[in-house]
Amino acid sequence: MSEKREELLRRLAEENRKSTAEGLFLLQAVAERSGMNLTDLQCISILSSTGPITAGRLAEEMGLTTGSVTGVIDRMERAGYVRRERDPNDKRRVIVCPVPEKLEHAGVGFLGAQDREFEQLMSEYDDRDLALFLDFMRKANAINRRETERIRAELRGGEGGEFSAPLGSARSGRLVFAGGAARLILRADSGMDDLYRARFEGPVPKVEVADGIVTFRYPRRLGVLFEWRNRSGGEVTLSTAVPWEVEVRGGAYKVEADLSGLRLTSFVLTRGFSNVALTLPEPSGVVPIRLSGGASKVTIRRPAGVEAHLNMRGGASKLVFDGQSFEAVGGTLRLQSPDSHNAADRYEIEISGGASEITVTTSG
Repeated sequence: MSEKREELLRRLAEENRKSTAEGLFLLQAVAERSGMNLTDLQCISILSSTGPITAGRLAEEMGLTTGSVTGVIDRMERAGYVRRERDPNDKRRVIVCPVPEKLEHAGVGFLGAQDREFEQLMSEYDDRDLALFLDFMRKANAINRRETERIRAELRGGEGGEFSAPLGSARSGRLVFAGGAARLILRADSGMDDLYRARFEGPVPKVEVADGIVTFRYPRRLGVLFEWRNRSGGEVTLSTAVPWEVEVRGGAYKVEADLSGLRLTSFVLTRGFSNVALTLPEPSGVVPIRLSGGASKVTIRRPAGVEAHLNMRGGASKLVFDGQSFEAVGGTLRLQSPDSHNAADRYEIEISGGASEITVTTSG
């Protein structure tokens, strides 16, 4: 690295730190002038940019839990800055709507002078320069978001955590545990306005959310086999507003999944699992359920009257399928529900790798 480049990088890092500090000082001054705290001003700033949004998305933008953001919304509503309205497309969801004239008076208007000066500054640069600045700012903001998440995890001591993401415009969801799940509880909720909510005890996984895909990933430790068995539990609740794929890769010790009311498109467990209790919803189309890599005890329940086909490979010590009992099943076995007629809406269940005790039945 040349001395000139090294000096430029040093100065850029210094100016970046100054920019962060000066921005904080500006927001503090605006908050004091308008008689509110920084959290309230942050709420106003976000709403002035996004317009009407759900409480779940507002919580995510502010880095708060949905419970904490409720207090902020209550305070803003009492002051007349926002109002709550029902989502016209989904009456179960509440939309937080900004009141523009109140927001302008409360704080957004105080930043108008800065915006005008910033616009004047940008007039000194051509389109190529602006494109470069925009690219830099986007990448810098992404770095800041990741650092914020890291610091918040440290404040929790790295033990336990709550996560959520707004439903937004997602039309489908996919839940992925990329490296095993240990003790996992899955639920469906028709009343929440988030895409998902999750709570973990013990070490917190890394969470990635993009285009409706929610991925939980624990850091791998070299030389530790079946480390997922030693992890504490997690509970994940999925919105019933969109259809879901669910996939747990890398093994699971105990999975309790009550997906009643969910639009499930597939459910996959791989690389071994111990105790699985799966309650399925009404199917739409042919829905695959795949469990592979060996199993200890598995119970799968589906609504009464729903057809199921079972394909087993690798054998089982004990199998119960719709009242039929089998002992010491070996090789490959194919079964269908009584009076099966290949219904358009049904479950195709595939279990491979050997199993101890398998029960497939109806909940009615």
